[in-house]
Amino acid sequence: MKAKQLFDKIIENWQVKAVCFVIALFLYVIHQNQSVDKRVFSVPLSVESQNGFVSIEPHPRTVAVSARGKAEELAQVRESDLKAYLDLTYISKDGSYDFPVLITLSDSASVLNPLELKVTPEIVRLRVEEEITSYVDIQPLLSGNPAYGYSIKNVTVSPDQIAITGPRTMIENCKSLKTLNVTASNAKRSFTSKTKVEQKGYFIKHDDVEVAVTVEIEELEGTKSFTKLPVKIINLSPDLEIRARTSDVTVTLKGSLASLEAFKPSDSFVTADVSHIDSAGTFYVNLSYSVPKRFTLLDGHTKTIPVTFTKKQLSDSSAPVETNEVVEEEAEDDSEKITVIEGEGGALEEKVEATTEQKTEPKSEQKTERKGKR
Repeated sequence: MKAKQLFDKIIENWQVKAVCFVIALFLYVIHQNQSVDKRVFSVPLSVESQNGFVSIEPHPRTVAVSARGKAEELAQVRESDLKAYLDLTYISKDGSYDFPVLITLSDSASVLNPLELKVTPEIVRLRVEEEITSYVDIQPLLSGNPAYGYSIKNVTVSPDQIAITGPRTMIENCKSLKTLNVTASNAKRSFTSKTKVEQKGYFIKHDDVEVAVTVEIEELEGTKSFTKLPVKIINLSPDLEIRARTSDVTVTLKGSLASLEAFKPSDSFVTADVSHIDSAGTFYVNLSYSVPKRFTLLDGHTKTIPVTFTKKQLSDSSAPVETNEVVEEEAEDDSEKITVIEGEGGALEEKVEATTEQKTEPKSEQKTERKGKR
């Protein structure tokens, strides 16, 4: 009886009670929706492995994680509180596999009321391979050229090897790594520059070490010819004067290209000592060269030149002039052109040519021969 009475009480006015239940449920849903908030985080995706296998192809750098919960609690959650990763721990051989994206919360976020988390994408497919370590050579990367007259003699790197870690096939195909660029532009002396080693892609890793690149610079040697150099006559007798001499003096020096390029012979670079000559005539005199120690004088340079000497004429205003004809001849002598030639037996000859018109009868060409010292 009691059960029947209870049932009757429940179903009494059931239509009204049903309407009240629906209204209450509707109000509850509205309240729940008003107190629950939603946020979406962009979380970096990492790959973890504890069995010596690594990924050998790119994977998404980030995943989208949506979180639902109370607004006041979601406001306390930061992106750094979420961690997304792929776990390769249970892989035992090379191949392609589907890995679920796993999400963990930090300690500070895990104490909050349970949050509803959803990640996109949920599955990531990767090709994995065994991870190995090997040592490879470090090659210096140089750019630019040294200054003119200099060259790169040798380049060394210290240390000359580095350990790299990554997928087996990639490590086996990697024979060396280059340094970052080191410039040798306009260098004139050896130098050492510290730099880093290049990163060979995403999958090959190495320590971020600093290496020293030493570049040895040396001077280049070469030759340079100097022509038509002036000759400085020294120790000339006060009774003599120079009538004619050649200016065709050539010398070739050997030494540093940079030094040769900057070298300019002085007026006293080539000298001729004529202290042993005390009479008029044409003589071959030896030349001396003041060559700096950094240069070497090569064979083929001019060793002697012909020089014509004449006696100085004393000017005496009290000396009588004999005739006009003599004065005229002396004037004609001043305009004579002397060409030094070598005659038979090695004797030096002077060929005298008149360059002014004779007012008197034409004279026969005069040819005098003077034997001088050679």
